[in-house]
Amino acid sequence: MRLLILLFLLAAAAFGCEGTVSQYVPAIVGNGGGLIEVSISLAPGEGDVYAKTYPHTGMDTQQSMEQAVDYAYLLADDAPVCNVMFKFEESAGYIEGPSGGAAFTVMTYALLENRSMRSDAIITGTISPTGDVGPVGGTYEKAKGAAAVGARYFITPVSGLYEALVLRNIEEESGIIVLEAARVEDIIGFMMENKSIEQVPLDARKREIPELPSYEVPELEPFIPVAERMIELERNITESITGNDNETVVIREFYDNEAERQDALLEQGYAFSSANEAFLNYIDIGTIAAISKNSIDLPRKKGEVGICLTGIERPDMTDVNFEWIVGSRLREAWAYGKYNDTEIEGLLTDEKYAAYHELMYGDAWCNVAKSLIAEAPEGGSRINETVWKELAEEKIDEAGKMASKKDMLSRLEIAEKSFDKGYYGAAIFDAVYVIEMERSDLDIINEAVTEDNVEEMLDEERTSLWGAVYQSHAAFLYEIGEINVAYTTLRLAKGLDRAVDEMKELLEEEPEEAVEEIEMQEETDNILLGAFIISLFLFIIVIILIRRAYGSERKRYGKANRAKQKKGRA
Repeated sequence: MRLLILLFLLAAAAFGCEGTVSQYVPAIVGNGGGLIEVSISLAPGEGDVYAKTYPHTGMDTQQSMEQAVDYAYLLADDAPVCNVMFKFEESAGYIEGPSGGAAFTVMTYALLENRSMRSDAIITGTISPTGDVGPVGGTYEKAKGAAAVGARYFITPVSGLYEALVLRNIEEESGIIVLEAARVEDIIGFMMENKSIEQVPLDARKREIPELPSYEVPELEPFIPVAERMIELERNITESITGNDNETVVIREFYDNEAERQDALLEQGYAFSSANEAFLNYIDIGTIAAISKNSIDLPRKKGEVGICLTGIERPDMTDVNFEWIVGSRLREAWAYGKYNDTEIEGLLTDEKYAAYHELMYGDAWCNVAKSLIAEAPEGGSRINETVWKELAEEKIDEAGKMASKKDMLSRLEIAEKSFDKGYYGAAIFDAVYVIEMERSDLDIINEAVTEDNVEEMLDEERTSLWGAVYQSHAAFLYEIGEINVAYTTLRLAKGLDRAVDEMKELLEEEPEEAVEEIEMQEETDNILLGAFIISLFLFIIVIILIRRAYGSERKRYGKANRAKQKKGRA
């Protein structure tokens, strides 16, 4: 028996199903980010992918592992078919995110081809089925982490202008060399053959202005002013950046081109897509402007966000405007999340840049919240959100059973906070977001998403404002080839349709009780306000009487004292 096992192992080795390679890879670990050591081994088998980690990996990570192995086999077309075993260091805990895909591909290819890899570079980036290295979040934190462990190179996807400028700052401060790669073959050439990776200059990062099929949906017309205001905010900051040095000129030209792109999207009917791009650019250019003026004043910026949030004034919620009001409260809740969670004390200079960028999110969301209120239609019957309380509880409970990733848990926490404030509509919308994102991930993992079913969903009619808004964005994503993201967005649109239909049914069931509760609450508020005014009035009178009494006493004391002094002199 031992002889048979030995012969089996020798045969496996002869066919190349052996070896291990290890590499530090940036990842989302638990509630934060960091570098974890990943080991990949080959073993005899049929090309299956296995992962050993504690407690487990998220679906995005699992999908990135499978895509990495598939593309590595495609590149090494004459390699033996082996099982690929991933092992993550046990101290890592829960691992989430697809950003290790490019690194996994390079490591697997090195094993299949029996090639050695350089050890002085850290790789981040997603991997597509066709070998493109895709964008990831947190490149700033990941580059800092790479520098902290002594890496000489940090390999990242080709980024936008803002990320490129931030990474340049890290290069200057830490000495690490940042290399941007568009294809995994570029990374393989560098890691195994020391080939250079051609870099994209700052002035070559402008995006094309797309020519897309016209998207005409009457329900989206009220959303156009929201997009226009966001583009205007972006343009105002761009115009505030002065100077004629080459970098400043590149920055202005880049964001001028972005605004033209958004105008084109708006004209073609993609109002939300236009607003979304302007929103993200507003955050980036706002941070760039502050850095260029050397005015990273975090207490002041946090104060500005706070003033914006406390200045939000909403009309009464009605059966006509409630989707607009709920949408506004959602953005307000997200803004408060950034406002409350962003630390501004005891930070290093480069950490202040990241904190300012986070506060710019709060700024942008607050502005969108105000814009949605400004466009909310007038009229209708007043409603009370308490009729949605039980529905909100059900949605939050369902979302709680599904949420696994960091961003989903964060969104669930915001839903719970909205619920505690009595903003049940906002709680429902956020919970639906978590539910549909998690379901979409499962469908993508199970390869249940195709162009055909996305096209079928795009042909469906939406019944809610936000369903129509997100459907339009899905159409835009589909046109630019983002099939999976389009599917996820369509799932959200359908989920919001169902939620709004349920909310409307509840309003129809209990309209009288809801109005009575509003009136009772208003009466209570008026009584409390009256009591407060009376109490304040009485308090002022008491203070005046005390001051008068004190003044009279001082006068009597003064007269007596002067008389005593006069008598003494006499």
